[in-house]
Amino acid sequence: MKKYIVFLSLAIMMAASGFAAETAGKISGVHFEGLKNVKEKTVKSQIKSKVGKPYSEDTVKNDIQTILGLNYFDNVEVNVDTAPVRITFDVTEKPYIKTIALKGNKKISSGRLKEEITLKEKEFYDAAKFEESKAKIRTLYGDKGYTDAQLEAYPTVDEQSNKMTVTFLITEGNRITVNNISLDALAAYKPKKILGLMKTRKKKIYKPETLSTDRQEVETFYKNNGYREAAVGEPVVTYNEERTFVDITLPINEGPRYKIGAITFSPNDNYTDEAMRNVLVIKPGQVYREDEFEESRHALAELFSDKGYLHTQIEPEFKTYPEKGVMDINFVINEGSIVYLGKVYIDGLTTTKENVIRRELTLKEGDVFAAPRVRRSIEKIYNLGFIDAVEPGIQPTEKPDVMDMVLNVTEGKPGVLSAGAGYSSVDQLVGTLQVQHINLLGRAQRLNLLWEFGSRKQNGEIDWTEPWFLNHPTSLGFGIFDTERVRDYSTELSAYKEGRRGGSLRVGPRINDYLSFLFSYTYEEVSVFDIEVSTTFAPDLVAAHDITSSISSQVVWDSRDNIFDANRGSRHSLSVQFAGGPLDGNVNFIKSLARTSWFFPSFWKFVFSVNGNFGIIENFGNSTNVPIYERFHVGGVETVRGYLARRGEIGTANGGKAMLVLNAEYKFPIVQEKKRTILQGAFFADAGGSWDSMYDFSLDFGTGPTNMKAGVGFGIRFTTPVFPLRLDWGYGLHHNPGEELNQFYFTIGSMF
Repeated sequence: MKKYIVFLSLAIMMAASGFAAETAGKISGVHFEGLKNVKEKTVKSQIKSKVGKPYSEDTVKNDIQTILGLNYFDNVEVNVDTAPVRITFDVTEKPYIKTIALKGNKKISSGRLKEEITLKEKEFYDAAKFEESKAKIRTLYGDKGYTDAQLEAYPTVDEQSNKMTVTFLITEGNRITVNNISLDALAAYKPKKILGLMKTRKKKIYKPETLSTDRQEVETFYKNNGYREAAVGEPVVTYNEERTFVDITLPINEGPRYKIGAITFSPNDNYTDEAMRNVLVIKPGQVYREDEFEESRHALAELFSDKGYLHTQIEPEFKTYPEKGVMDINFVINEGSIVYLGKVYIDGLTTTKENVIRRELTLKEGDVFAAPRVRRSIEKIYNLGFIDAVEPGIQPTEKPDVMDMVLNVTEGKPGVLSAGAGYSSVDQLVGTLQVQHINLLGRAQRLNLLWEFGSRKQNGEIDWTEPWFLNHPTSLGFGIFDTERVRDYSTELSAYKEGRRGGSLRVGPRINDYLSFLFSYTYEEVSVFDIEVSTTFAPDLVAAHDITSSISSQVVWDSRDNIFDANRGSRHSLSVQFAGGPLDGNVNFIKSLARTSWFFPSFWKFVFSVNGNFGIIENFGNSTNVPIYERFHVGGVETVRGYLARRGEIGTANGGKAMLVLNAEYKFPIVQEKKRTILQGAFFADAGGSWDSMYDFSLDFGTGPTNMKAGVGFGIRFTTPVFPLRLDWGYGLHHNPGEELNQFYFTIGSMF
């Protein structure tokens, strides 16, 4: 029995020893000291150190930062007791604002002042917000004309409860208005002209900040109108005895007015005088403008940065002839040394793989740090479609002729799940369910799943593209589609249905930043059925079930700065589609398309763009004609606006075997967010025609079926996260009697 008791005692001791070893590193208690207005459970819920969890010094350090991040405390210290582990957080609370008191204010209500005060009752005191609140009160009084207003602010704390009262004591003074404004030594302009530049006006409230801005505005006006030496002195402000109004005198020293004489350059080894003169905005004989001079100076610096001279210093020398009103300008240029690119750092990525951005760069480590290549790299990054902002920065290195580049990238939303309905002038009301991702897996892969449904259109699409197959600048993609839609023929009462089902494979090698090819194979079944048109009226329109097997090749030259909303550059393409023959199928044709688009920046942010499309299609072999669904149908939202699509208003209702479409647009932004245009307006003019044969081609405008026809109008473009939307109104200039003269169009996608 004694042996049994001894054995049991040893077992209990061993178990107790094991339990102690197991629990020695676990937290037995978490406590807080110094809490007065913050509940303990509020803080405990935010930290990771919990009773029963293993003790970790790193976790405690992180908990300290978490507690400070609550913005309830000025300081946090921690004490840790061992055996068992007890953690005590000793906190110093910020004062809790019980009351915000306003005294002395009569002209402005307490409610209005509290709107400006960023400190709030029942929140914890913040010294930065306290200073901000004082500044906002002073600004508010200044905006109301009380520039003499005095403010005292002081917080008082009850040490026992740690609760604070913040008092703002205001001495308002009088509201000060402008009695008179005098312009001293004015000769070149009438006072009314100069006073019209100023926001400070007679009988209006007096604001010193506004008067300071007015002074700069007047001086800028003079310098931009030939008076380079003009100077506007410090305004003389005189108060009346009651300090209720001021008289202002603005001293102006106009100086002589100059036109630009000779423009010369100091010698350099990089550019001829003619090359440098071509980038200047200023020209000999023009009235000197300070803004144009600075723009020219900047353009010269950019010209040298194009060759890697990032440290170029441009100092002008002015030689004036006041009696003649002429000023010669000599640009002294110190290029410095060529700068080479060191390392490239990419910051800000969260989803996108770094190599997706890096492979778009047109310059590598060791290359000349040439500004055009940096600009082109940024354009290519934007053209990925899922980048909202790219901010380049330059960092010096230990070598004076080597600079690192930092790209701060802000990602946008690459994926969208959308459901909705839209109205198209062709397909009418259409419901849409779409899943679209343009940065799949962070690798810039594109995936689009689309289902459209309506009374006139049923469409399903699956499309996927890899832009860099096997890390080479070659795209690879496929698409599957199944579409059925009602096609109008000549009138709303005449129609047929067209079904297309099939798929395609694509491969697109890129030769350089501008030149690319695209090769594809497409297999599709095409049906024409439910024809509601007399065969006598439309002998070429017959029911059909065709198999089209085709290959296409396309060459593209694209120098646009932004493929989604171009401001400059151009895009040109030439494509040939070969169907049938050795590829099988029962449809044989060759379709050739040429397209050119140009974009020219105008004043402000206006952009003028022109586009031209030319196409021909011919059947061969066993095909006796070109199917109606492969012909060119001109008129409508995608070609010549102001006319109905597929109604025979341009060309024939059967469609043509040759076509020419010309478009011109003048676009301007209405709403912009960062660097993206959200809402855009446009004026446009279109012209086009289609013919049964290229031999019938004519540039004559008129109302006949073989004539070119034109339309003009205006529109609005919306940029959504999924796709661009267009609302256009077009007016046709060559309608036949009985046709509607104008049309509204609402559609998805850009014009060109």
